[in-house]
Formats: sequence, C-alpha cells, structure tokens
Amino acid sequence: MRPVVRLLIALALSALAPATATAEWRRAESQHFVVYSDGSERSLRDYIAKLERFDALLTARFGVGRDTEARRLPVYLVGDGRALRVAIPGLPPGIAGYYSYSDIDVFAVLVRGESDDILLHEYSHHVMARAGDMRYPGWFREGFAEYFATATVTERGEASFGLPDRGRLYALQQGRWLPMDAVLRADSPLAVDTQTGMNMYYAQSWALTHWLLSDTSRIRNLSAYVTAVNGGQDPAEAWQAVYSMTPEQLTAQLRAHVRGRLSYSKLDLPPISPVITVTTLSSAADAVMLPAINARSWNPDQIDGPALLETMRTAARRFPDDPLALVALGRAEKRWGDPAAAETALIRALEIQDDHVEGLVLMADVATERGAAAQDEAERTRQWNMARDFLDRAMKADPTDHSVHKAEARYRRYAD
Repeated sequence: MRPVVRLLIALALSALAPATATAEWRRAESQHFVVYSDGSERSLRDYIAKLERFDALLTARFGVGRDTEARRLPVYLVGDGRALRVAIPGLPPGIAGYYSYSDIDVFAVLVRGESDDILLHEYSHHVMARAGDMRYPGWFREGFAEYFATATVTERGEASFGLPDRGRLYALQQGRWLPMDAVLRADSPLAVDTQTGMNMYYAQSWALTHWLLSDTSRIRNLSAYVTAVNGGQDPAEAWQAVYSMTPEQLTAQLRAHVRGRLSYSKLDLPPISPVITVTTLSSAADAVMLPAINARSWNPDQIDGPALLETMRTAARRFPDDPLALVALGRAEKRWGDPAAAETALIRALEIQDDHVEGLVLMADVATERGAAAQDEAERTRQWNMARDFLDRAMKADPTDHSVHKAEARYRRYAD
C-alpha cells in the first residue's frame, strides 16, 4: 500500500476513537432498500422514500424482472467526504458517492446532504448490474447513470427524466473535450488521469447516451455494439463498424446535439407511499460501521488490514457483548489475524443474536473453506453440512440480503 494512503487511513480511523464516538446510527428498511445513517430520522426516511420512488420509475421504464430484484440494496449515508474515505479510502477528490458490486457484497456509500443526483446515479448502476448478464462499456454505464440521475418522481407518481445536469452541460459547451475514441475505450472514469478529464468523461458519456436514447434506430444498434465489445473487439472500431461513423464524426454529432434543443421524458406512475421501518442501532455502530465497510474491500489500495484489525479489537474490548462489534472483529480476525479468535467472536455474536446475517455468512465461509481444505471425506462432508446449515439460517433471517446469495455462490463452487 502506498505510504500516503496508509497515512490517510490511519488518520481517518483515529477519528473513530472512543472520545469522539457520539453519533447515533439508524437503520431504515423498505421493500427494496436498507439504509444506514448517523443523521436524523427524518432525513433518513426522506432518503429511503426517494429511493423507492426512483426504483418505481426504473422498474416501470425498463421492467427489470430478474430474481435479484427481490434483494435489497444496502446504502450507507455518511456526514462528509472524510467519513466516506474511512469507508472507502483512496477515493479521488470530488467523489461524494461509491457503489460496489463484488463477490462479497453489494452496497452504496454516499455523503448525506449532497446532491440527490449522486444517490440516483449510484442506484442506476445497481439497476443496470441486476438487469442482465451482458457487461456494458464504461461510457454507457456512466452515461445511463447520469441520464437518470436528474430524474424526479413526486409522491403522486409524476416522473421526469433525461434532463441535463447544468454542470455537465456547461462542461460540454465550454470545456475541452476528450477524444471520443478515448471515451469509448475507457472502462471507467478512473481511467482518466485528471479531475478535469474525469468530469469531461462523465459529461461526454451523458451526451453520448442522451443522443443514443433519442433515436430508436440508434437504440436498436446498441445490442450489436455491446455484443461486439463483449466479444473482444476494440470499442472504437466496433463503434465505427456498427454506427458507420468515426470517433471524429461522432464528436461532431454530439457537439451539434448538445447545442440543440435537448429533450426529456415524462411518465405517470401510480402514487408511491413506501412502508418504512426505522430502528436505532447500538452504540458500537459508531465505532465499527464505517471501518467494517472498508474491511469488506478487496482493493489493495483501499485497505490497511493491520490498522482495521486493531480498530475492531479495540471496539470489541469496549463492546464485548455487542454482536455488531463481535462480527466486525470476526471478519477482521479471519482476514488478518487469528482464525481461532475469529471463530470465537462469531460464535459469541450468534449466541447473543442467533439470526445475525453477517455473522451467519462469515461462519458459513469458515466452514466452506475448511471443507475445501479437508483431506478426509467425512470431515469435508461435515464442514460443508455445517456451512449449509449456516446459510439456511441466514437465508431464513433475510432472503433479501445480497451477501447471503454471494455466500451461496461461494459455497456451490466447492460443495456442488
């Protein structure tokens, strides 16, 4: 890990020392979301209601009907960029939200009180990820998210979407454009070197998506383009082959498009009044919530295992009978410390709260890994039966939790 990143992580984690642990975390649940926040209950309810209305828009517009739709998205709302970087260290300046879809979990972390565009942008990524097996190019993933990030949906169900963000539009009209072949080839905005270039990548991706979605023949050709790129063809060459225009010609088209009258869409939905349940979490949440998000990362630039392990050990000493602290310790010990200590912490957590989903998932992983490593067939079977039992309990506790389904997939890779 780079020294500067290590220092930032250490400084961020130091902010969670006992003397400053005063925030009260809450958990709000609705049909499609679980939202955590250390802000007010009113703002938490407003956020989750907004998300439910936005989900209704995307569902009505695209009809995403896969079985994963039943799995709720966890969203963590934090107070500022500093807190965001405790959860996700190493983020570039100017980033106020983060969405992760990995083999471990699916979640979003957002700065509370920032533009709602960020919230809707990140959730659009989630919907795209669950809507199909095809991997879309980076510009379309970001352009799609930008296209719907300015959507509005009232409680009465009046929806509008496709409006340009003023900042993006200004950048397109006044800024220096990136070469369109570079935009087509970049897998994400992080592939662009500078902050200005990253902003232009978002803006040009929005312009390309808006131009594409404004014409049915262009939309029809998108499938052929994505298929070619997924098949290994160079994205810029695939574009030229499918759309019969060079990147330079595409740039001219998009410049003319953003100078013209930009359209947007409206849709009337049924009135939306989501059922929301809010609970207050234990005091341990202030000590472990954000480091625990970081502990699930597998990006070496975003994680300092020894520092996280010490943070979780300190928290567990303060809260020895709190399942939140014990499960956070169990994950950290499993990854960077003592496996026996990990199991001890997880067993204790499940003695106190036998339906703790994360604790059950981690114990299932422990048994799955032991079964895979066992030389004796009887022991292998015993461990995998234990893993199966933990997974069944986790599924019963919360079948909408993505992490349970991810653990099921890990188990099947070995046991099936």
